[in-house]
Amino acid sequence: MRSLLQVVGVESPVGHMLPEILPQLTQSQVVFRQAQLHLIAAQPGGGKTLLALWYAIQSKVPSLYFSADSDSRTIATRAGAILMEKEVAQVEKMMDSDASVLLEDALADGAGHVRFNFDPSPSLEDIEEEIEAWIELHGAAPQAIFVDNLMNVASTSDNEWTALRDAMSAFHYMAREYESAFIVLHHVSENEKMSKPNYPAPRKALMGKVAALPELVLSVALDGQANVYRVAVVKNRHGKADPTAEIFISLSAEASHMSLYNSPVELQRARTMRQWQ
Repeated sequence: MRSLLQVVGVESPVGHMLPEILPQLTQSQVVFRQAQLHLIAAQPGGGKTLLALWYAIQSKVPSLYFSADSDSRTIATRAGAILMEKEVAQVEKMMDSDASVLLEDALADGAGHVRFNFDPSPSLEDIEEEIEAWIELHGAAPQAIFVDNLMNVASTSDNEWTALRDAMSAFHYMAREYESAFIVLHHVSENEKMSKPNYPAPRKALMGKVAALPELVLSVALDGQANVYRVAVVKNRHGKADPTAEIFISLSAEASHMSLYNSPVELQRARTMRQWQ
């Protein structure tokens, strides 16, 4: 039992902000914080992993990434695309050629701060054991822990919705216990598709009604044809939110390169730079 005076001035990572995602999101008070639980939700193919993996790589934050939804080869090529500023398809060809050494160098230099677990159905106990193994190796818990995605977490419950809520409750506890930012990916119900599927879904569309515990819930949607990535803040204990998702932030995206940009100008600049390299 402590008073609030005992909290002030104490050196602790609790609530500390991780590095900025993108300026537009920062202006809307969208930040990931240590010891807190966050949720990124979208329809299948809506860009959940795009945001999570891009941030895990670019933030340089010591991170543990549970990739239950995607296999190791898929993640390696996507990470290589982010780091080498190449198309995922190009990176995959490199992986099967003598140029694989270039990919190895890029991953070693740019993704060494992230460790991955590719169990397709990890249990809560498996996840906690991996965190404890990280602590044993590094002396402290990872600053960020990604779970991609919630539906893949194994449970002993026969009720799917109960299992989802139990997992979120466990992650909420682990975030506080390990003082790590938990960033969980999740689906929205396809029965609640909006008339415009390239736009974020409202908070009520979250499968399993799991919005109670996260401090931040983002509903995202990738419009690959228009190179637009829309982010709706449907819950935010540290800022404004719109549970209907009618208010959203429009970023620029290039899904083929697994990359996000703050604006179309930044995207065009990146494309121009690639042409001259």
